[in-house]
Amino acid sequence: MSKSKVRLWQATLILFMVLFLFYFSLYTKLMVKNRQSLDKKNGNWRANIMKLMETISPPTPLTSPSTTTAVYDETTKTAANKDQSSPRKPKILLWRSTPHVQGWTLPSSEMCGFGCEITRNRSEIESSDAVIFYMITADFNDLPDPRKRQWDQVFVWWCHESPATVNNFWHQSLREYNGYFNWTMHYRKDSNITAAFIPHTARDWYFDRVGRKTEKLIKKLKRTTSKTKFEEMFEELMKVKRNSAAWVVSDCNFVKGATTRRRFVSSMKHLGNYSVDIFGSCGNKHLAKKSSAMYDVLRTYKFYLAFENTQFCREYLTEKFWYNSLYAGVVPIVWGPSKATVQDLAPPNSFIHVEDFNYNVTKLTNFLKYLEGNDEAYKNYFKWWMMPGFYPIYKLREAEDLEDRVGESIFQFEVNGFCHLCKMLHEKRHKTTHWAVSDPHQAFYGPEDLRCLY
Repeated sequence: MSKSKVRLWQATLILFMVLFLFYFSLYTKLMVKNRQSLDKKNGNWRANIMKLMETISPPTPLTSPSTTTAVYDETTKTAANKDQSSPRKPKILLWRSTPHVQGWTLPSSEMCGFGCEITRNRSEIESSDAVIFYMITADFNDLPDPRKRQWDQVFVWWCHESPATVNNFWHQSLREYNGYFNWTMHYRKDSNITAAFIPHTARDWYFDRVGRKTEKLIKKLKRTTSKTKFEEMFEELMKVKRNSAAWVVSDCNFVKGATTRRRFVSSMKHLGNYSVDIFGSCGNKHLAKKSSAMYDVLRTYKFYLAFENTQFCREYLTEKFWYNSLYAGVVPIVWGPSKATVQDLAPPNSFIHVEDFNYNVTKLTNFLKYLEGNDEAYKNYFKWWMMPGFYPIYKLREAEDLEDRVGESIFQFEVNGFCHLCKMLHEKRHKTTHWAVSDPHQAFYGPEDLRCLY
């Protein structure tokens, strides 16, 4: 190749490189400009929502619901009673539907705030007082624009799973939701709306127990069962007791705790030589899907294994304890949350914790066998029925209002959170106080023991 052709080729290559760098630089500037324009148009929703909240009133910290709700103590009943005669019930929109609440109708009783309408129709968002985002179905890319939120509308984050499951199984960090939600609805007592797994008619009893006394409907709880009545109830219950221990379980090994608890139960049966009937997909016995049929079976057992699928998670005490045990009239054996946690929430002397036996199955099963042969010692676990406040007991002490009685859904434990939310809406809390959950990651995961999270 001649020298002139080589020089031409080099010049062409240099020109090509210059043009490439020029156009690449131009393209980059245009992309930056477009992104800035887009940001200017749409805004950063986290910043927008925080600014929106600040224009209404200063945000109130999530971690102190007792201080933020105490201001309603004097007006609670007045506001609720006014709404009782109101033709329009507050509306709750489920942003994404969940099979748990299909066909739900909330009670219209006082304990449920005199009732609310539940809708799944997104076109009704503007007329909805609260919008609920269920933990599993909440999608960062499918959220309503917070700038279009009504000034008196609240966005609620709802969760009934433990932080261990939310973090390790559903992989929800919650960091992307900073400043987006107004209220939280989960099982811990630091949640704005209490979605503890209790019957909603026991909420006054629960609030009294966990130190949120200003939120009770009845300020001073009274004893609902006398000693004579207690003896009659216990005698009636003992007539159906004919089995040792029951366990209803469907999570065999999805999460780490599920595998650990299953090994413990296996040891109870084999090393401890103790009878445990296992219902559900992890066992060989089956229960009807209706809750009344399930409780008819469970109440024939003396003990129920209230074994959670995670360990050391703060206040994670589910329907296994509150419904399948206490409501069904069975003594719960607890594994999962620490004994200290359970003592803070549960009725005194109402449960047996494996921690008392250093997780030794032989010592535990020997104690259970002792209680099976000693009715007086066994009776001690039911004397909490005589403490002040109301907690329903299946077929022995039910709510007077038929609407307030435990329904047939196996997800009945979720009614409590919706009823508390409904009550708050009737009390106009969404209109009188506004705040944002600035850091849901810290609020939900921060208080936990590391053994729970990992």
